[in-house]
Amino acid sequence: MTTSPAHSAPVRDGDALRHFERIDERVRLVARSLGAGEVQYPALIARAVLEQAEYTQSFPHLLMSANCSDATTEWCLSPAVCYHTYAQMARGVIREGVALTARGRCFRHEDGTSPGVRQIEFEMREIVLLGPPSWVDESTERARRHIEVLARDLGLSGDWHVAEDPFFLPSAAGKALMQRLMQVKREYRLHEGQLAVASVNRHGSFFGQRFEITTPMGDPVHSACIAVGLDRWWHHVRSVNTTQEVTTCSGSSC
Repeated sequence: MTTSPAHSAPVRDGDALRHFERIDERVRLVARSLGAGEVQYPALIARAVLEQAEYTQSFPHLLMSANCSDATTEWCLSPAVCYHTYAQMARGVIREGVALTARGRCFRHEDGTSPGVRQIEFEMREIVLLGPPSWVDESTERARRHIEVLARDLGLSGDWHVAEDPFFLPSAAGKALMQRLMQVKREYRLHEGQLAVASVNRHGSFFGQRFEITTPMGDPVHSACIAVGLDRWWHHVRSVNTTQEVTTCSGSSC
């Protein structure tokens, strides 16, 4: 593994790459236990989708555009995986709960970077849930428990904390307050350094309304997203398990 100013994220090969893939496989097993189907999304996403999701209103300072050398385009680098899912399901009808999982490269403009902690480019494995409120809540809680078991199994000792997205602009401070008051966002933070390595995000009917994803009765579906920062997991698993292989599957986290 190497890191240099020429790269926006760590370059992995050999054992480092194999360990990274094994961590992702362990998280993917959690998604499979929820019945999630695998999806592959592109790195680019239409600005119109992020505007519809109100990302451009809350986090414009984090957004990175993909431009031609002589013109501005309507494409952005994906800041998260789940926005692709809402665009994929837009104006659709969901009869029962749907679970999808995808691993993707995400991009956010950062003033300062640190490999394995804060990067301009990073990979996330996300589990996206869409369906009736009770199903979404139950599935989200199951995923949260499985992610905690897996993290502890890999030596990532931590706890869940009620949280809000720390990078809301002042103009969107009300959204951050509502996140905390309604406890819709929880982060799994390591005991050492309190770094968030996973998050559970309950959206209620927000994205169902914004993207017109409904039940057969015409009500907006509820949604949730469970996100795992693979770069942070790999970085910290490597530091606590310097002599231990990351096995493909073991224990109750399989």
